[in-house]
Amino acid sequence: MSFPCLLVDGDGWVMPCEDDAELQALTEPDFIDDIVAAFDATARPLKLHLVGEGHVIALRPTEEPRPDELAVHVRAYFHHWTDQEAPEAAQPMRLDVRSIADAVHATPTRRRRRS
Repeated sequence: MSFPCLLVDGDGWVMPCEDDAELQALTEPDFIDDIVAAFDATARPLKLHLVGEGHVIALRPTEEPRPDELAVHVRAYFHHWTDQEAPEAAQPMRLDVRSIADAVHATPTRRRRRS
């Protein structure tokens, strides 16, 4: 698994995580069920797991990269939660995930979800 990773919750929020410390800060054990999708830096889908008594969140790649699936989540996020267009896809995929994470961090969000 490689960072940055992108978490998508049930409301369609895309949350970039630059490293494991940020992953732990953004997630809580009760929050795992709210994550509907997660992708690593190469757009591989990730599974979230609780590890140990401290309830540390761990990520594990589950299959081959799915850039099209990631793109659907990113377009939905930008449509519903911002007033800007989603960033254009870049190649290689590592650059695309980096540009998505940077765009999410840099883009102001709406107070209410647009339908």
